[in-house]
Amino acid sequence: MTAAGKDNGGEPAALVKRLRALAERDMRRQVLLEQFLEMSPQQVFELLDWLSRQVACRNPAAIDVLDAVHQALHVGQQRDLLYETLAEVYLLARQEDHQAVATMLLNAAPQRGPLAASQVHGDADMSRLTLGERKFLARGHDRNRLERLLRDPEPDVIRNLLRNPHLTEQDVVGLAARRPTRDVVQRQILASRFGNRYSVRLALVSNPYTPTDLSLKLVGFLLRRDLKLVRSNQSLHPLVRAEADRLYRAKTGLAGKGDPGAGPRQQSPPEDGE
Repeated sequence: MTAAGKDNGGEPAALVKRLRALAERDMRRQVLLEQFLEMSPQQVFELLDWLSRQVACRNPAAIDVLDAVHQALHVGQQRDLLYETLAEVYLLARQEDHQAVATMLLNAAPQRGPLAASQVHGDADMSRLTLGERKFLARGHDRNRLERLLRDPEPDVIRNLLRNPHLTEQDVVGLAARRPTRDVVQRQILASRFGNRYSVRLALVSNPYTPTDLSLKLVGFLLRRDLKLVRSNQSLHPLVRAEADRLYRAKTGLAGKGDPGAGPRQQSPPEDGE
């Protein structure tokens, strides 16, 4: 059965329903990883194709499980559990000219970095403290200390900060936008309780130090107005800008056409502001 034939109540929809019944992110990831191991490359491709199209249509069920799909693919790549399968899926995506599926599988270096801890400088006074002391202070409630510790290059300190109930969304937006920064910090931000916040995801995508595979996964969540900004941001990885451009054109009905600024002026749909 083709991916198109599964749009209405078929296997991908059933799998998504099963995953949504699982509350824990780790459990969703594990179930998906096991599912991928049992599927053929063609079946994996069809599932990813279905998900990419449903996400583009803002299907809330598909969006809800997309993080688990990304995590399962990432773990499968890291552990070499799915190397041959995903290599064939990538070839299928290229043969079908299916950029959305290809970007799910792509693991490119960030536009800038990655950086070691020694290349990222934290607060001068805080840097005189031991790692253990900074980790302890990151669990506290002193706003001045917390703001200074947000510049710390050590992931253990950042992890404690992200778990601190006194940290605000605006703090994390600033952390995600920080330059230079470390790739491990960007991954921790996405994995934290703030990772589902739109402003945080936009800050991650807009940062050239964010790992490219992470940005390519998050760009699909962006609204049209922000896709327009990302596609023209020359500091970002070309793959990230290309994916933002592809999604922007799909949302504005420009797929396969030239840029509106390059020819006669076209009337565009109103920008979505939500």
